[in-house]
Amino acid sequence: MLFPFEKKLTEFQKDSINEYGAGDCWGNVQQYSKNKIEVGLDSTNCGDYGFYHSFYLLNNGGIRIAHLKESNTILGNNINDTKYILVEKIYDYIICGGGASGLLLSNALISDSFFDDKKILIIEKDAKVDNDKSFSFWDNESNILDRIVFKSWEKAEFKDSEFSSSFNLSPYKYKMVRSDRFYSYMKKKIDKASNFNYLNTTVKDIDRNANQNYVKTDLGNFECSIVFSSIYEPKKYDFKKYPLLNQHFLGWTIETDNDTFDENKIRFMDFSIEQHEETRFMYVLPFSKNSALFEYTFFGGDVIKNSEYEKEIKKYLKNEGIKDYKIVEREKGVIPMTCYPFFNDNTDNFIKIGTSGGWTKPSTGYTIKNSIEKIDLIIKHLKQNKPLSKLKFKNRFWYYDVLFLDVLVDSKGKGSKVFSDLFRNNDPLLLFKFLGEKTNIFEEIRIFISVNIMTFIRSLFKRISNFSI
Repeated sequence: MLFPFEKKLTEFQKDSINEYGAGDCWGNVQQYSKNKIEVGLDSTNCGDYGFYHSFYLLNNGGIRIAHLKESNTILGNNINDTKYILVEKIYDYIICGGGASGLLLSNALISDSFFDDKKILIIEKDAKVDNDKSFSFWDNESNILDRIVFKSWEKAEFKDSEFSSSFNLSPYKYKMVRSDRFYSYMKKKIDKASNFNYLNTTVKDIDRNANQNYVKTDLGNFECSIVFSSIYEPKKYDFKKYPLLNQHFLGWTIETDNDTFDENKIRFMDFSIEQHEETRFMYVLPFSKNSALFEYTFFGGDVIKNSEYEKEIKKYLKNEGIKDYKIVEREKGVIPMTCYPFFNDNTDNFIKIGTSGGWTKPSTGYTIKNSIEKIDLIIKHLKQNKPLSKLKFKNRFWYYDVLFLDVLVDSKGKGSKVFSDLFRNNDPLLLFKFLGEKTNIFEEIRIFISVNIMTFIRSLFKRISNFSI
């Protein structure tokens, strides 16, 4: 599977052999070399009780990677069972979490020949085969996800109870990727990469040290130089200074008997639904003339029973005149929206990624496009051997998001008014540019003065007075 153990040791020079053992178990340690490559082989044979082989690739006098193969004989259910189990013990990089950010990082490492000699392990507890969510984003450039985009749109609509706007998205396209296709595509690339291992198990703990990290799992412990972790643990953090606003949703993909939808136009946000003193909207993605995703979404508030989300979707469909339909898929999720500085937990050889690293855009909940951009920066840091602790991902848009979240938290159900003012008083394309963090300061000033600016000024002064920004 990995060089040089898949090659014939006869091609290497045997430098030394040392024997050991007593009783039923005897073994030897052999060291081989070829050019500048050193290989160690530790073999122990315990007869009927089993045997094991440990392979080591040595580098500058230290162990670079190690493999362990062991077999059970009479200790197993089958006395003739000599099936080998390969367990990699030492790695250069370990990626904890095989969701969007972990798989995108894996793809970036695979796609760059600079990392071909790095031994990499990705650990994920779930199978990741189902379409458990969808990834949506807007873009005016190509990226890795374009190969697996399920559907894209060039038109959009914004609505509230008093205002409606339809517009062309060009030069942007709004794109959606199904998670099952995403997982499958990325995992196939990982399977083909000789320097990657993929392990389905649970990460129990990560021991962080100055030189080496230790990842503890249900299938053993693993050592590596650098850990990338997407494990989200909100209970570890105090969100008093930077409030946590959960975006939670439930969606139905439905099919109708007749042509019902404009398949070229998304409904980006529809705030015309009852707000119930919260910020709620319907999100609609039409896949064809008779198929669409309807997603009932909250900014803040508590997660409610599935039946409550579904009641509101049924009501919305009825108001849209959609009566005859069948539900073909369901999805549900919670996206944390916060400006909490997760990156403060990063060290020179440990970095949080994805939602765990604060990569979710705090004001919108969009993550996947941000992940691609931040992974590009990580790759540059790795190639230049820069400490990962220097990656803070903190710019002026982070400060904008702090104030925006404060306004939403304090809005008491009037958050929809902020979005309505933005879309009513600005070119929608400018807003998409702003939310994508591509605007200049003059464009941003134009956006700020288009809303109730005093609301944001009050939030700013509140932050300053509490020394909390």
